[in-house]
Amino acid sequence: MEYWLWLQLVEGIGSITERKLLEYFGNPKTIYEADQEQLQLVEGIGPKLATTIRSFRSLDQALRLQESIFKQEINILTIQDANYPEQLLQYLKAPTILYYKGKLKDSKAGVAVVGARRCSSYGKQVTLEAANYLAAHSIPVISGLAKGIDGYAHIACLKGNGYTMAVVAHGLDQCYPKEHRELMQAIIETGVVMSEYPPDTRPRQEYFPQRNALITGLCSKVLIVEAAQKSGALITAQLAKEQGKELFVPPHDIYSLSGIGCNRLIANGATVYLHPKQLLDAAHNLESEAKAFKATLPELTEDEKKIGDCLANSKKTIEDIERETGINQLELLELLLVMELEGRIQALPGGRFRGN
Repeated sequence: MEYWLWLQLVEGIGSITERKLLEYFGNPKTIYEADQEQLQLVEGIGPKLATTIRSFRSLDQALRLQESIFKQEINILTIQDANYPEQLLQYLKAPTILYYKGKLKDSKAGVAVVGARRCSSYGKQVTLEAANYLAAHSIPVISGLAKGIDGYAHIACLKGNGYTMAVVAHGLDQCYPKEHRELMQAIIETGVVMSEYPPDTRPRQEYFPQRNALITGLCSKVLIVEAAQKSGALITAQLAKEQGKELFVPPHDIYSLSGIGCNRLIANGATVYLHPKQLLDAAHNLESEAKAFKATLPELTEDEKKIGDCLANSKKTIEDIERETGINQLELLELLLVMELEGRIQALPGGRFRGN
């Protein structure tokens, strides 16, 4: 392991160059032993960088780091390990080493839930509902341990006995923000806290975009709950788009400053988020999931009962439903949308509806 740590400590090379070196030489020890000419055979390694790598020949710093990691009970995952997140390998800037505490599980179907630190009650409600729903359906909730939306996502998932992953922009011997130290420990007990930064690394502003890239790299879908005009969550949204991840955004009040970024994302093509059922992976049986969720729904209103009776074992247009129930179309449109999202009815091509 000391050779992996040595490779990460070499100044002037990033994860892309590290991966090129590993692809050529096979392992860090061989890179360590390579001479100047051999190093320059790797694409992107010129004389200057090869000299830098060759001059960094001591393992002392790596061995000290290794001892510190061992004492603090931090686990190390290398890019060549079998349980390195498969989906993260598709990200060209994926770190060659991940540090983690807790229980590492597959996050392929995971959903990133992120947003503003100073969130509104609306943002909080959306987050709690989504994270609780994901937990109930065994979908990992991935976020960044920050204040606001991130924190609520982790907490709701934990309370729902789900699995949550926190990706941080500092060493795992620290906690940022400090107020989340207890939350961090709670996540470690049943989930995992992960970082690409070794111990003694303090949080810095330039580390957070890469932290966000790691969050999006680990998941299959991204839910941006709340984002102001210059929110860091917009960086996460851009990274999700670059990585080809599905992006979901709830609509916001057009006069709300906290939701300007979200509405712009929707205008630029993000999927409108209306119900946590949208976050389920395609591998899930959506019909059975909807039935399972229906048991927790509130009682039907009188108008909803009328609609349900009207659509029992039949397909009807909104005009048919209006005529039979006496509910005007404006109210019907809202009721039908709610009932569809709750899995009580189904919208069909041609403007027809039927009961489930």
